[in-house]
Amino acid sequence: MANLVLNVTIEIPKGSKVKYEYNRATKQISVDRILYGSSGYPQNYGFLKEALDWDGDELDCLVIADQSIGTGISVPARVIGAMEMIDDGETDTKLIGVIDCDPRYTHIKSLKDLNQHLLAEIKDFFENYKNLQHKKVIVRGFQDQAWAVKEYKECCGLMKKYGKMPKATFISKMKKAHPNKYR
Repeated sequence: MANLVLNVTIEIPKGSKVKYEYNRATKQISVDRILYGSSGYPQNYGFLKEALDWDGDELDCLVIADQSIGTGISVPARVIGAMEMIDDGETDTKLIGVIDCDPRYTHIKSLKDLNQHLLAEIKDFFENYKNLQHKKVIVRGFQDQAWAVKEYKECCGLMKKYGKMPKATFISKMKKAHPNKYR
């Protein structure tokens, strides 16, 4: 499969405990909350403006890099897979990419090329980061690059069709039309 390189806007730098959130209506990134637990984000965490996920927010992407990248910065990321997740009953996919402008990552073409402990850390973080908020997160597993590209394209279609719709209206409509995306 050919490489898919996307421009990911970073919301949360690697190691941060500040949860920022992009607001599509205002086009601003603001502080949503401070994580309740003791862990920080295991990798840079961003979003794709052109893709709408089933949770009503832009599609998320973890960008694996040695450096912590600042909030609001656009980073070229080569998609290598995805993590399927259900967050508080809603599908909340996380694409996984590696920074595409760092020669240290040119050899990484798939999730299999990563240190598997890194994937375990990512899974552990997302399974537990909302425990002290008493919210349930289910990590359903990791998917390959082909699955991730298909999910990205599907979410681009959702953005084109529903991107101007308020989040609550979108989720209500999608729960009726696609109940399998909500648990």
